[in-house]
Amino acid sequence: MIVVGGTYAETCCKPTIRNVVGSGIRAAGVLAGIAPDTVLHTAVDDQMAEIARATAAGLGLNAEWTTRTEPVAFTYYTPLSSPSIDGRSSVTKRPIEAEAEAALVFGMVEAVPKVKARKLVFDPQQPRELKDLEISNLTAEELVIVANATETRNLGRDADLRTAASNLLASSGAKAVVTKGGAWGALVTTESGQEAVGPHPTPRVSPIGTGDVFAAALAWAWGTQGADTVEAARVASGVVAAWTSTETLPVAASAFSDHSGLEDALPPKDVRVYLASPYFTLGEQWLVDLARDSLHGLGASCFSPFHDVGPGGDEVAEADLKGIEECGSMLAIVDGNDGGTLFEVGYATKLGIPISALSTDTEGGGEYLKLLRGSGAEVHSDFSTAVYRAIWLGMGSTPLAANRG
Repeated sequence: MIVVGGTYAETCCKPTIRNVVGSGIRAAGVLAGIAPDTVLHTAVDDQMAEIARATAAGLGLNAEWTTRTEPVAFTYYTPLSSPSIDGRSSVTKRPIEAEAEAALVFGMVEAVPKVKARKLVFDPQQPRELKDLEISNLTAEELVIVANATETRNLGRDADLRTAASNLLASSGAKAVVTKGGAWGALVTTESGQEAVGPHPTPRVSPIGTGDVFAAALAWAWGTQGADTVEAARVASGVVAAWTSTETLPVAASAFSDHSGLEDALPPKDVRVYLASPYFTLGEQWLVDLARDSLHGLGASCFSPFHDVGPGGDEVAEADLKGIEECGSMLAIVDGNDGGTLFEVGYATKLGIPISALSTDTEGGGEYLKLLRGSGAEVHSDFSTAVYRAIWLGMGSTPLAANRG
């Protein structure tokens, strides 16, 4: 099997992450334990070459390197933020061409790889708006497209995800379209119909690279083991859960077949999350916007008092409380001990609505965090984990006991 994909610098502010990995090295690294004969085809520049080659060697990867003209880097504020991308003008000094029985191909910033395989999985990996699927450079007897929800909607020309996936299947000629849905799992679309595959909830989540891990595991199961696309998506869901809990590469070979150590996959369902947070300063409003956008991006709907009710006088209380009653879970941003937010948390607790709280104030929040934890709320110091857990709690995940962020 071959993996064709980028080698990029990845930097995140909160939490602090500084890696040279990218989709290519990460996906090949995922498979290094279960399929050690996997060959990586990637590109690197002179500035990044030493650390990239050392990373690949440390994972035991077989790699074919092509030189590119300049570094490519993705920078995130949080793992759920849209990245800024440096090195967009980078190009490879020679084409990337490869052939194998089974292949996983990622879209790349600096090249359009030419790949031939009997069974090929293509993940466009488009960080900006994607309007057209470019697969003329790919030759395959059987093609599976793996794309996130935004890419599927753009390529399928429809806001409804299921309709868009069906449109993309028809227009691409693929055997299947597998849509990565973030926290709610994945949607597998074939000529025979559509089937959702639920996620395995984990205590912590590091989203950067989860799509690469999913694509790698799916390509291995479908491309080399004869699994159908639904079963391959189930394998991939379990491998993602195993990886995101530790972020360790290679992923243990047992993770591809034994999911007994994970929470059972949740049945996919629509989730509405109440977003409780102060929104009086510019920073607070920015965080509310980021949380709301993140919930939507991960497949949940959201009731946000700031957006759905707005500031006002005493009359807003009734609308806010009704919003809590109509939601399946709550994401509460509790930094600052805001009275309104804590009242909303208490009201949700009384109603039995599960709560995922974000508290980055690790020194000043001791007393009120005791009350939250003691009444059953999860408290997390990591933004991405708090958002994912809010969605999973709304889907029926078992609350974490004695959670301490």
